[in-house]
Amino acid sequence: MELATFFTEARKRLGYKTKDEFADAKNYTRSQYSEYESGTANPTVETIFNLLFEFGLKPENLFKLPGKLNQNSEVTQIYIPSAKIEQLREQVKLSIGLEVAIKLTDQKATRILRTLAYCTKPKSKADILSNLGLKNTTNNFHRAIGHALEFKWLEMTNPESRQSPEQRYVITEEGKRVV
Repeated sequence: MELATFFTEARKRLGYKTKDEFADAKNYTRSQYSEYESGTANPTVETIFNLLFEFGLKPENLFKLPGKLNQNSEVTQIYIPSAKIEQLREQVKLSIGLEVAIKLTDQKATRILRTLAYCTKPKSKADILSNLGLKNTTNNFHRAIGHALEFKWLEMTNPESRQSPEQRYVITEEGKRVV
């Protein structure tokens, strides 16, 4: 697998649909990151290690990359390192309490992390659920994303009109610290 292909697939697994979303969220210049993904520029070793870190991999895993990632599904497939899930639980434990942290399953934590990464720009409820591979229902939204709203990691763009069809959700500064 080429490094450029790996960068593209890893970005999508994290829930970033476009190069620009990822570059903006991780403070890379759009043009430079775009060149890394297209394979027209060679990143420095330091940049490769930094990107591996952003993708949740340790530098020693550089030579253990998968040969092929799941390309059969429209839904973004994601691998969130268990250390990131434990870090999320620890933050929940410190800010909300141990009881809530214990109830936070790996699946819920993964969905929260994917959604936070996906919502660097305002997204609709339907977009968020589609990114998670879930049907667009209120129950699915509350089960999958309710904690992120409750913990103030996501916020509504129009809190006065909660049921507005124009309602969008975006990551907060607190949420960015989680990701």
